[in-house]
Amino acid sequence: WLLWLLWNCKKETVVVVVVAFVFTRTRIVIFDDCPSIPLLHFKMYVHLLCVCVVLLLIGTSTHGGAEVCVSDAEGKGSFVFESSDILEAEFTSPSIPYSPSSGVDVNMLLPPTNECSKGVVRVHRYLCLEMNEAQQERSVLEESAGFPLGAFGHLPRECVIMKIQTSPSFCTQTHLPNIPCNTNSLPIPTLDQQIYQRHEIMGLTHFNMATFVMNGDPACNANNWNKGVNCSNPITFNPEKLNISNWIASYKAVGAKHAVLTAKHGCGFLLWNTSTTLPNGFEYGYAVQRKNVPSFNRNVIEEFSTLMEMAGLGHGFYYSTGNNFYLNRINFEPAGPFLPGMGNVTDDQYNDLVFQHVKELWSTFGSLTEIWFDHGYATSQKDALIKLLQEYQPHANGFGGFGLTANPVKWCGTESGHPSYPIWSTGCESSTGNPDSTTYCPTGGDTTLQEFDTWFWMPGVPIRPLAEMISVYHDTVGNNAVLELDFAIDRDGLVDPTHANRYQQLGDWIRSCYGSPLANVSSSSSSSGQTNFTITFPSPTSVDRFSLQEAFEMGERVRSWTITTTSTTGQVSSFASGSVIGYKRIVLGNSTISISSATLTISSAVMSPIIRTFAAYAPCQIS
Repeated sequence: WLLWLLWNCKKETVVVVVVAFVFTRTRIVIFDDCPSIPLLHFKMYVHLLCVCVVLLLIGTSTHGGAEVCVSDAEGKGSFVFESSDILEAEFTSPSIPYSPSSGVDVNMLLPPTNECSKGVVRVHRYLCLEMNEAQQERSVLEESAGFPLGAFGHLPRECVIMKIQTSPSFCTQTHLPNIPCNTNSLPIPTLDQQIYQRHEIMGLTHFNMATFVMNGDPACNANNWNKGVNCSNPITFNPEKLNISNWIASYKAVGAKHAVLTAKHGCGFLLWNTSTTLPNGFEYGYAVQRKNVPSFNRNVIEEFSTLMEMAGLGHGFYYSTGNNFYLNRINFEPAGPFLPGMGNVTDDQYNDLVFQHVKELWSTFGSLTEIWFDHGYATSQKDALIKLLQEYQPHANGFGGFGLTANPVKWCGTESGHPSYPIWSTGCESSTGNPDSTTYCPTGGDTTLQEFDTWFWMPGVPIRPLAEMISVYHDTVGNNAVLELDFAIDRDGLVDPTHANRYQQLGDWIRSCYGSPLANVSSSSSSSGQTNFTITFPSPTSVDRFSLQEAFEMGERVRSWTITTTSTTGQVSSFASGSVIGYKRIVLGNSTISISSATLTISSAVMSPIIRTFAAYAPCQIS
């Protein structure tokens, strides 16, 4: 017992415990000579008191010193380490030398293993509880995910050992250093959000019953359900030449790195072979591959998932939880009078079918890059959706999924393709974001290739000119957002040839214009505090645009910036200025200018700015 104390406790603790023990034993010996005292009970009480004192002292002592709560230098939050000795011994690559008062980075590397060649990082994170409701919700999601949001994101998840302490006592107990805990004042993206932003362009693929009915959400209504196109009949969906490899060719042509398919849109038609049943015991009759009614006999979702994975592209699904005309629901409410061919369900039964559907989608068809929650979700659905996401798709980015997932994506606020500047990735509550928010939400800019906001392929609808699509690219990707570009598959199950040509033209133009800069510079290090970045040309050079990028995975630090250019005669002129940079900001000039140098000046930042790229580009022509 004494040896255990000597090994695990401080010397002061051992001395106090031993003195207390000797004292109690001495008192007991004295009382042994007094037969009038009930010695057995007295001894028991004294020994019990001694044990309590020992446990109390042990509870406040650990080998090598007390726990240490520190705020890390990179703005990722606050972390608690088991002891200062352990921290100093295992901290092999700090961004700054360890100091109990200055804070440290979270990179506590353990030796590499066969599975983790870069090493294993052990992160003990303290989550302060003094935060707003949204941040508390995010913290709960992070705790259940078992992975730090953004911490050491370049390592595979299996190489991160995560331990989260949620008790506020870790930073308030008197035996700990008096270090304030940062409540993640500079939000950073999760690894999955980083992947989403780096994709820049994705294919928002609209292909469902609406393709054969009309553009709309829902496209089905009382006037076409059992008459006209008769969209209550599952065989109305019949793409005889379906070829998903044809879609993939256009995804790659435009530069999309993942695509989302409308697994169920507003009509309620399912593109996969569901095993779900209605409350009356009959199969869910509005889908492909039905047993009891004529239907399209291919599992579109299964083919899409398999071929996308084979092509090396990410994939995901759109499933609106509020609209399902087959179940007589629009915006979570009854759509109107019950019609023949509909499934009759109560609100609870409707939600149960929603949960069964998304469970099939999320548990059967691989790891998803993005899930679309169009129209959001009902309060009555929230808890079940959170649980299903955590169990089956914890790494999927959720468009409209704030409050459901640790990887939310917000809508830019317009389907025009021209959201206004600035767009901050921080802040989920507003389409433009909020630089002072404690949440991180990258932005999706969804828009159509067809004119007139037409999402589903419709005959005779023209497509937007290449020049306008280039402008859309600059106003989304060049505005710190991801271009979620519509792919309206036609009734044969193919990309319309005119659409395919425009996707190819747009992708070719982007690669030609931004493939290689004339010159670029970046921060010398992550802690240099550099605020001026100059590109110098050896001879007069014609430019008309610049591209800026922060190391966004470390947070959006820049608050204001300016670009000036110097002409060959030495005249300095203002080219552009702005606030957020984030993942990417592309600025275009009004005309081509000949310059000898250009300077980016960071005039305001909340932490040391880390500029990944300040690049100059030659004028780009539209053929």
